[in-house]
Amino acid sequence: MLPLLSDKGAKMTKNSEDRRVKKTRKILQESLATLLSQNDLPTITIRALSTQADVHRSTFYAHYEDIYALYHEIEDQVIVDLTTLMTKHATAELDTYYQLLFNYVDQNRLFCKMLFSNHAPHSFLERLTELFQGASLESWAAISSGGTESLAYLAAYHVQGCFSMVQKWTATDFKLPKAELTEMIAMIDQQITNVLQNPPNKIS
Repeated sequence: MLPLLSDKGAKMTKNSEDRRVKKTRKILQESLATLLSQNDLPTITIRALSTQADVHRSTFYAHYEDIYALYHEIEDQVIVDLTTLMTKHATAELDTYYQLLFNYVDQNRLFCKMLFSNHAPHSFLERLTELFQGASLESWAAISSGGTESLAYLAAYHVQGCFSMVQKWTATDFKLPKAELTEMIAMIDQQITNVLQNPPNKIS
């Protein structure tokens, strides 16, 4: 009969198992990010992912039901991270939110290169758009006498333009310095703010 583990020994064993689980899941996540940056999600097989991660297929199934479950875990975590960052800076200027986005992308290049690629499902950008459009409307509503509907169109235009910049940045392997991107965003935001505060013709 195997000896019973003490409480301390059981805790150490559990911690060791937790570390192994986290390590394995991280390897699988990073492997999917690598593959998805070059291939559409429906074309990626468990075999290809297991080969990329250098694990057995049974190891994958011990952690995830399928490729989509793995992908959505990554997408959900990034959305949670960005939502948390924006909530912590809820009173910040609009360009600050985009600086937070660029900083986050820079610190999580592999996953963000995947999520902003043309191969990733549209769900990520749709969720991110909703998040940033809400922040834009809230920021501009305080300085504009225009109608909410008009601001919604402006927010859609602005947010998509900014995300296109992020997509270009990730697609070119982050060649342009982050400081230049954040400076461009700040300049664009300032121009929009000036127009909203001093409209040539009232926006209705």
